[in-house]
Amino acid sequence: MDGFNLHQTLLIVQRIISTCGILIIVFGVALAISQFVWYTLSGQMVAHGEKVNRIRLGLGRILILGLEFIVAADLISTTTTPDYYALGMVAIVVAIRTLLSFSINREIMSLSTEEQSTLNT
Repeated sequence: MDGFNLHQTLLIVQRIISTCGILIIVFGVALAISQFVWYTLSGQMVAHGEKVNRIRLGLGRILILGLEFIVAADLISTTTTPDYYALGMVAIVVAIRTLLSFSINREIMSLSTEEQSTLNT
């Protein structure tokens, strides 16, 4: 079975998924920056203060999506860890990233509520 190495395949899959998560985050940051620059240069940022919250809301959603991909890649990497120390380190990283996702999600829910109340008035 020289042609099929499960460990190598899982490492490749883990790197692809992790790269997808990173690309999603980079794309989201670039999009948020471009929106901020557009709103600032067009004068809409001063006239409509809720534009900042919309940018933050969109960026937060994209960050959570990217973090979910990275956490999934970390979970796949637990199947390829050689020892308990490495497994513990991966578990700590996953816990931190999950906590970060939870915090961002709470912020998004708060911003969504604020935006809904602004739209209803």
